[in-house]
Amino acid sequence: MTTMVKPIRSDDDHRAALAEIDRLLGAAPGSADADRLEVLCVLAADYERRRQTLDAPDPIEYLTFAMRAQGRSQSDLAALLGSRSRASEVLNRRRHLTTEMIGRLVRGWSLAAGPLSAPYDIEGSLKRTVARVTGALAVTAMLAAGAVAATFWAYGRGLATETEIAALATGVTVPLAEIPPHVIKAFLAAEDQDYYRHGGYSPAAILRAAADNVLSPGAKPAGGATITQQLAKNLLLAGEAPSVERKIREIVLARRLEATLSKDRILELYLNRIYFGGPAWGIAAAARQYFGKAVPQLDLAEGAYLAALPKAPNDYRLGDGMPADALREARARGRRDWVLARMAEAGLITGSAAQMAQREPITVTR
Repeated sequence: MTTMVKPIRSDDDHRAALAEIDRLLGAAPGSADADRLEVLCVLAADYERRRQTLDAPDPIEYLTFAMRAQGRSQSDLAALLGSRSRASEVLNRRRHLTTEMIGRLVRGWSLAAGPLSAPYDIEGSLKRTVARVTGALAVTAMLAAGAVAATFWAYGRGLATETEIAALATGVTVPLAEIPPHVIKAFLAAEDQDYYRHGGYSPAAILRAAADNVLSPGAKPAGGATITQQLAKNLLLAGEAPSVERKIREIVLARRLEATLSKDRILELYLNRIYFGGPAWGIAAAARQYFGKAVPQLDLAEGAYLAALPKAPNDYRLGDGMPADALREARARGRRDWVLARMAEAGLITGSAAQMAQREPITVTR
């Protein structure tokens, strides 16, 4: 019979409970000690919530505590993350947990995502260095803010106003309500996962693209464009060659689009105007060209393939008179499967649904 657990009414009771929790961490699941441990944890957490203002837990301390509670080792973490070096860097060198790592810990070990995502404390000289650099960057940012605002104002002159944008944004072949949700999710996963959270452009995506361009000077330049920016380019800047100036105008117009139209309307226009390769402009034309179907009939694998095309339509285009090319087909399938994997990682579809769709061939009309 389990011994009665005393209520926690004072700091002394709380300290005693924490000591007993530490002693019971190795209790076998289903045992009386394990039941007592669970009750003590609930009581201690409730006391802390009522009496103390707690800082966010350190993610590595939270992970270490959870591993001890579940009887897991660094080898278990390495197996979950798929790399011994990753596990060592996280536990011993306090490497930041990536979104992928957090997702694996949440799914595999049922850990809470919030504590794993909290900011890390950086100790020692590195912390002081970061503080100095952060201060310098803040001053630089303040001085640069005026110049940036002036630049955007200058490039915004002569571009379509919000009133003109509203007048231009007409004509839709396929309403958003008629596009299957799994098809919409495929485009969001492939082109703009933060679409419903940003205000037209993503500074983080632009910086990532700039870094990629610096690190891979011979590759095709990355633009870091959101769905809204792509619509702005296709709707209002068609024919302009890529340049820094066009990118600035694209951002200005993207902000005006977001101020004028709803998110759903922007997405609807994007899907009906984006280029899919060959003669296919818009999702209705693409569904007919590649699969001989109406948009509402597209399945998950077909929707993912169409979502794979806008990045480089002529690199991934199959059928429509294109020669049978094993390398091209492998490249197209790889891109489609990447879209499906992104959907699963973002929680838009289940992992099993992604795997089943990845097994399907890409059967396009010839």
